[in-house]
Amino acid sequence: MKSDFPKDKKEAIRKLTEEKYQILPGQDFQIDRMEPEDAWGVARCFYEVYGEHYPFDHYYVPEKLVAADRSGDMIGIVARTTKRDIIGFGSLFRNFAHNPRIYENGQATVIPDYRSTLAIICIQDYIFDTITDTVGIDIMFGEPVCNHLIMQKIASLNGFYDTGIELGVMPGETYHKGSPFVNRVSTVMSFKVIHDRPHGIYLPVEYEALLRSMISKMPLSRNAAVSSDPVPQGSVSSMDARYFEASQVLRLSICATGRDFESRLADEEAQAKSKGVVVFQVFVNLDEPWCGKAVTILRKRGFFFGGFLPQWFGSDGLLMQKLAALPDFNSVLLLTEDNRKLLDDIKADIECCRSLETE
Repeated sequence: MKSDFPKDKKEAIRKLTEEKYQILPGQDFQIDRMEPEDAWGVARCFYEVYGEHYPFDHYYVPEKLVAADRSGDMIGIVARTTKRDIIGFGSLFRNFAHNPRIYENGQATVIPDYRSTLAIICIQDYIFDTITDTVGIDIMFGEPVCNHLIMQKIASLNGFYDTGIELGVMPGETYHKGSPFVNRVSTVMSFKVIHDRPHGIYLPVEYEALLRSMISKMPLSRNAAVSSDPVPQGSVSSMDARYFEASQVLRLSICATGRDFESRLADEEAQAKSKGVVVFQVFVNLDEPWCGKAVTILRKRGFFFGGFLPQWFGSDGLLMQKLAALPDFNSVLLLTEDNRKLLDDIKADIECCRSLETE
């Protein structure tokens, strides 16, 4: 890898802007694992598609991208032309789940001149047919965007199960090169089960029916009971807060719920607001008999159902979410009738939780 590549995003954007590189259309291409020499081509690809507005810096910075690939935290896949231009990119990567055997299938990107080809399908096929068996994956996770249906269709064709909807999780300008775009973009939560790990879970009573219905449609073996136990005296919460500043998102994982949960949650919310967060996501571990108490507290603070998360903590999890401003629901494009019904359920839960918040 060249030593003169940019070392940070600001420098990378300056170089990408100045070089005005153009990829010739109509070239033949092949799909392969990313090599270090491809990293600047990946940066060019992301710049052409997103401008400077993709919220994760390392896709613009070759050294960081190669380091992520070498560490195993990301497995990069490229569509490479005969001139070694990169016209498309996809990856598996370890996301914010508290389970190293969950990989997210994401960053599926193809430059405009090649979107009429099968590049994006070929990238996804390579991931599913070639990569999955070479790394230790139990669950593959995806977040197909809801501003179009292409990625939802690909996920459906490849055996993913939709278990949630993240409302307004991405800034609209990410997909419009910074042009004014009112609506933040929502995503579907999709999971492909490679290896099930049977275990017992506890379901918050408010969502018992919904969760049982989701679990019954997936290749999962679960012993599910209703969460009804009190939080043990003297117990302390274990939380992991991750801020995604470019997208103004807080993702707060509740690895363990203790007696201090409500006060700790209030502190985390206050801190997040001071950082400009507009999307608050809380991930609840469903392996504790008292996890329902955390969900009750969250609902009273205006949080509503987001999704079911198989094996998210090793055990299953539940996403609860709250937004500073709700998106235009008409902008949330959903492929299936089941997902449209789920969105209706979420909208009803929003109203229910708002009424609890004002009591």
